Formats: sequence, structure tokens, C-alpha cells
Amino acid sequence: MDQANFKFYQADNVYRALFFQFPKVLMYGQQYRKLSDTAKLAYMVLKDRLEYSLRNHWVDEEGHIYFIFTNQELKDLFNCSNDKLAAVKKELENAGLLYQKAMHFNPKTGKNEPNRLYLAELDMQSTDVYLRGEYAQKEPQTLATSKNPKIGHDLNYINNLDTGRYNIDTHKLDFSTTNFSPAEIEKQNQDLVTHADDFLTDEDSGLPVFLEPEAVQLLSFWCRTPQQMRRFIGIILNAKYKVEKDHQDIGVLIPLDDEELKPLMTKALRRYFNALRSHEKHIKNAENYLYGTMQNLFAIWWNKQAAREYAAKHPEEQNTHNEGSWN
Repeated sequence: MDQANFKFYQADNVYRALFFQFPKVLMYGQQYRKLSDTAKLAYMVLKDRLEYSLRNHWVDEEGHIYFIFTNQELKDLFNCSNDKLAAVKKELENAGLLYQKAMHFNPKTGKNEPNRLYLAELDMQSTDVYLRGEYAQKEPQTLATSKNPKIGHDLNYINNLDTGRYNIDTHKLDFSTTNFSPAEIEKQNQDLVTHADDFLTDEDSGLPVFLEPEAVQLLSFWCRTPQQMRRFIGIILNAKYKVEKDHQDIGVLIPLDDEELKPLMTKALRRYFNALRSHEKHIKNAENYLYGTMQNLFAIWWNKQAAREYAAKHPEEQNTHNEGSWN
């Protein structure tokens, strides 16, 4: 192809194609909904500068990435006043997304160094992964059908029931915790958690099955309520989605029902709980530690699968490698 017909990237075209990434959890996550639009934009801008920090080697002795910005630089970056900047930083700090470390006077440079700013990863709650799906599942209603919220059952189904066979005064089902004593609630929770390995791994239930009964039983030893168990499973799902999203350009998919992966998840969960019990004082956030543990597992599993598939498709390279190796 000659140069006249070659489609070169132009500097202005590339600049127009650059965008800030807006994490969906900032919009849908319950813990971030009260953040102002300015605070959310500030988080995105700072997150975009992580690459700039790496280029400048702004990494502390613990491997944490930080920013070095004076207040004036931040005001220029966010295009805001002193008061607005202080309010935004306070918002992000209160949300656990920004941490400021005072550096004080540096005798080597003879100057007062600006604070180090640390940006936190967004906290993915177990329910966040379902939020958009919940909105999508709600069917649109006209004003006529939405006026009366009491009509929520299938009347045809109710009318077809042979109610004449029973002369019983029944009441609406209400299983809210206000109708039970603390002892009854504890007994209900204990039963659900104890038998979770039966109904959560039953393929006939129609629920997605990706944990072995042994793994669910393990969770029942540590989780006290069904809510805790669901949150735990949700974090595992979020870790899977994170790995897939970060590597979607190469088509990474993690099939949680893979028979080879299931026992590895069980083993990873045991290691996780062992770490909690052995290093309880060093693990500040058990949920973040679980999230990272499962991310590492899924990434390692995918790499091994990819290497195995590549070797199967290119046996000649494997043979060449074996011939050139020492016996």
C-alpha cells in the first residue's frame, strides 16, 4: 500500500478518541450514590492519572501508588476553587476513596513536600453485580396499571384454585423478621446455613451452580446468616467479572462450572480462611482480601488453560522444545 492511501493516526484524532472511564459501581453502588457529581468526576480524573504516577515512579515502599499534587495543581486539574477542592477531598475521604499522607519537611531537599494522595479501589458489594439486572427486570407500567400496587398476583391462577375443598381462614404470607422472636430467627438462619450445601448446589433448582457441596459446607462453618453467605458468593462472582472485564480484549471467560476449577475454588477458600485465622491482625479488610484471592485464582487458572490450548494447537513447538532440552 502506498503512503497516499495509508490511514495514519493524527494527533488531534487520537486526542478526540480518549475518554475517561466511568466505573458503573459509582453510579449504581449503594455506598457511592450520595457522592456529588464533582466528587465522582474527581475520582475518575485521579484514577486516569495512575499511569502518570507509574511513569514517575510514585510508588511507596509498600508498593502503593500515590499522587503528588499541590492544592493549586489540583485546582487547575479539577477547575475549581479552594473551598470546592476541600469539599471534594473531604467527600472522597469520607467515602474511603482518598487517603492523604502528610510528608512534612524533607531535610534532603530543604523543602516542605506536598501531601501524598492515595486513591482506593472501588468497593464492589455483593449486590452491585445484580443492580443493573434488577432495573432491567422491572417491566414498564402505564399509569393505569401502576395506580393500584395491591394487584400483584395472577388472578387467573388464583381463580382456578379449588378453594372450596378447604374451609380454612388463611392470611397473607408475611415472613418478615418483625413477626419472629430473636431465637426463632436464629434457628431459621441456622437451618438455612446448615443445609445450604444441599439446596445451593442442587442442579434441579434452576439456580447457577458453581461451588462444590464441600465448598458451600465450608462457607456454612463461617457464615452465620444466609445474607452473609450470599454476600460471600457475590464477591466471588465480582472477582470473576473483574478478571473477564480487565482482559476482555483477549476474550477471557471464566466458566465457574468447570469441573477442574471447582476443587481449586474450594482449596482457595480454605487457604483464605486459614489466612484470616493465622494472620487476623494483618488483614484489615476480609472482603477485599477475598476479592483479591479469587481474582488471583481465576487469573492463574486462565493462564494455565490458555497455555494448555496453545500447546495443543502447536505441538511442533513443544516437540522442538523437548528436543532441545537436556536429558
